[in-house]
Amino acid sequence: MSVFDNIAISLRMIGLKNKKEITKRVNYVLEAVNMYRYRNRPAGMLSGGEKQRVAIARAIVKNPSIVIADEPTGNLDSKNSLEIMNIIKAISKEKLVILVTHEVDLAKFYATRVIELQDGKIVNDYENTSSESLEYRLDNKIYLKDFKDINNFKNNKINIDVYSDNENTNMDVKLVFKNNSIFIQAENKKVEVVDDNSSIEFVNDHYKKIDKSIYEKYKYNIEEIADNKYKVKYSSIYGIMKSIKNGFNRILNYSVLKKFLLLGFLASSMFVVYSVCNIAGATDIRESDYITIDKNYLYVDSAKVNVNDYLKYEKLKNVDYIVPGDTSVSFKIKMDTYYQVARNSYELRGSLVDIGKINESSIISGKMPKNDYEIVIDKKVVDNMLADQFSTFKAMGINSAEDLLNKVVNIDEMKDFTIVGIVDKLSPSIYVKKNLFINILNNMKQSDSLLGFYFDEDNNNKEAVIQDYTLYLDDITLTKGKLPKNDYEIIVNSLNSEEMKLNKTIDAKVNGKSLKVVGYYDSKTNKQEYLANNNTIKYNIISKNNGFTIYPKDKLNVLSEFQNKYDLNIIDIYERDKQSYIKGKHDEIVSSVIFAGVILAISLIEIYLMMRSSFLSRIKEVGVLRAIGIKRKDIYRMFLGETIAITTIASMPGIILMTYILKQISKISYVNRMFIVNFKTVAISILILYLFNIVVGLLPLFKVVRKTPAKILARHDVE
Repeated sequence: MSVFDNIAISLRMIGLKNKKEITKRVNYVLEAVNMYRYRNRPAGMLSGGEKQRVAIARAIVKNPSIVIADEPTGNLDSKNSLEIMNIIKAISKEKLVILVTHEVDLAKFYATRVIELQDGKIVNDYENTSSESLEYRLDNKIYLKDFKDINNFKNNKINIDVYSDNENTNMDVKLVFKNNSIFIQAENKKVEVVDDNSSIEFVNDHYKKIDKSIYEKYKYNIEEIADNKYKVKYSSIYGIMKSIKNGFNRILNYSVLKKFLLLGFLASSMFVVYSVCNIAGATDIRESDYITIDKNYLYVDSAKVNVNDYLKYEKLKNVDYIVPGDTSVSFKIKMDTYYQVARNSYELRGSLVDIGKINESSIISGKMPKNDYEIVIDKKVVDNMLADQFSTFKAMGINSAEDLLNKVVNIDEMKDFTIVGIVDKLSPSIYVKKNLFINILNNMKQSDSLLGFYFDEDNNNKEAVIQDYTLYLDDITLTKGKLPKNDYEIIVNSLNSEEMKLNKTIDAKVNGKSLKVVGYYDSKTNKQEYLANNNTIKYNIISKNNGFTIYPKDKLNVLSEFQNKYDLNIIDIYERDKQSYIKGKHDEIVSSVIFAGVILAISLIEIYLMMRSSFLSRIKEVGVLRAIGIKRKDIYRMFLGETIAITTIASMPGIILMTYILKQISKISYVNRMFIVNFKTVAISILILYLFNIVVGLLPLFKVVRKTPAKILARHDVE
C-alpha cells in the first residue's frame, strides 16, 4: 500500500468514508511528520525512520485521546530518534502520550512526568521539571570546532582545512583535481565523501546541548482542521466486492513464478470436473436403460391361469384392464422404399398399451388416432430399433421416430395399421385400441403355425388354430348354419362338413370345453381356420399362458390385494427391471466412483497444500493488520475476496477447458455414458471448488487470528 493508504485505512476503520475529509486529515498528519512528499510512495520503499513516522501518522490521524508509544526510537539512529521524539512531543501538547523507552536522557528531556520501573515494579514516579537541555549528540553531525588538531594548507589557488581528533594522526593523502572532479587516495584510511546527497553534515561550530526550541517549532492539533460532524464508530474496511477486487489486483501483481504456480489450481480444477462428471455418469441410472414395459404394469406369474378367475379379476374396482401373457408384440413393417429390400419386412417391437392412456397433450409428433387401425408408438420403440449402428432402418432413411409417421405396419390375418402419432414416455409402448388386444395377441401366437395347426407347448398335442370370425367377414360366405356369436361356438370351412357335423362338438377344446360347430363357410382365399367369437379367442389365449399383465387404477392396492387376498405371485415389472439393472451395474458403479473419488481427493489435497502455502507467506501481514486494529471479520473478508479471485482466475479456465474436452469425448458413442456433462455437473464442480477453496483458505486463518497480534508477529507459522 502507498503511504497515503497506510494512514487512510485508520480513518476508514472509524467509519469515515468521505474521500475529501480523508484526504484533508491524511495530508495534515503527513505534513506534521514531514512525510507529505512521500504520500504516493509504496510503504515498502521507505527507510526505517520514514516507516516509523508513517506508523505514528497512522496512529494519530484518528485523533485518539491517548497515544501509547512502545520504544518508538528503538531501531533508529540519533537523527531519526530526535525527529520522532519531536513529533511525539508536539502530539503530547494536545493528547496524553505514554511512552516506553530505555533512553533515560530522552525521557527526562521530553517527558512531563517520569515513572521508572525495575523488575516489573515502579521504583520512582515524579513530575519532570528539571531538564531544560539534552546532552544528545547526533551521529550525522560533525562539529568542526571541537577537533583538537586543526591545520590549514593554503596557496593562491587551493585552501585545505584538516581536522583531526588525534594530534598524532599520520596521514598520507593524495588529492587530484581533474575535469572539475576531486579524486582522493588515503592509504589505510576509510574515505567517505560528504556532499548534498550525504547524511553527514559538517557544522562549523562547537557542539551545544539541545534545548526545548528543538521541539517547540513542531505543531500538531488535528482538531483544528477536522470536521466534527463525522462520528467515530468502527466500520468494516473490507466489503466482499472490494475484497474480491483487491484480490484480483494482488494476483495480477504476482511474480512470474507465483503466477506459474497458479497452473496447479488450473490442473486441479480440471480433475475436479472430470471426477464429478465421471461419478455422475457412473451413477446415472436412467429409466430408458432398464424400462421394458409401461411402468404401471404388474405381472402375475402363475403356472396355470383359470379363465373364471381371470374374468373375476377383470371386474375388480382397482383393475383397469388385464392382458393375457406379457403384452409383448411385434408389428411387421415393410421396407418398400427401395427396390432391393421391397420384399423384406422388419419388426417393430413393443408393449401393448391402451390408447386411452394417452391424450392429445402426450403427442410430440403427429396426431391422435381417429379409428381403430391407427396407432401411436413411443419414441423409445424406434430408439431401440436404431440402437444397432448397423441397423437396416438407418440405411433405409429412418433415423428418428418421426420418419415412421404414416408408415403402414401389420399383424398377420389383420387389417393394416397406420402409425399416426409419436409420444415420449420413455417406455417401448405401442398404443392401440383395447378392443383389438385379443386379436393382436392371438395372431402373434399363431404367426408361426403351419397349415392351420400348432403344437401345444405343454403336451405337444396338435391343436386347431382359432381366429375371430369378425376379421374375415369380407373373405367368407356363410353357406349353412349361423355365425358363432356364443362362446365356444365355431364355424368351419364347408370342405370339413363330412367329418365335422353341424351342431356337434369336435375334439378341439378351449379352456377344457369342446368346440361346437354351428355353421359352414366358403372362403375366397381358401381359409381353413376355426372361426369363433372374440371371447372364445380370449379364453383360448388365457388358458394357454402362464400369467397375465394388469394395468391397475391403484398400483399399491392391487399389489396388496393380489398378494394377500389371492395369494398370487404378482410382480411390479418396473421395480423388478430397475433393481435387476442396478444389481448388474453395481460393480461398474463402485469401481468408477472409487477411481473418480481418488482423483477428486488428490485434486482437493493439492489445492489445500497450495492454499496453505500461500497463507503461510502472509501471516506477518495478518499480524500487522490485527496490530493496527483491523477486526477479525475484516481479515476474513479480505482473504475470502482473494480466495474467490484466485478460484475465478486460476480454476474457472480449467473448468471451462475440461468441460469442452468432456463434451467432445461424450460424442463418441462408446464412452458417451461415462461422463455426464451438463449444467448440473458443471455447477456442482464450480460449487465444490469455490466452497473447498474458501474453507481451506480460511481454515488456517481461523487458527491464527485467535492469537494476539504480538503472538502472530512473533512467529510466522500456524502451529
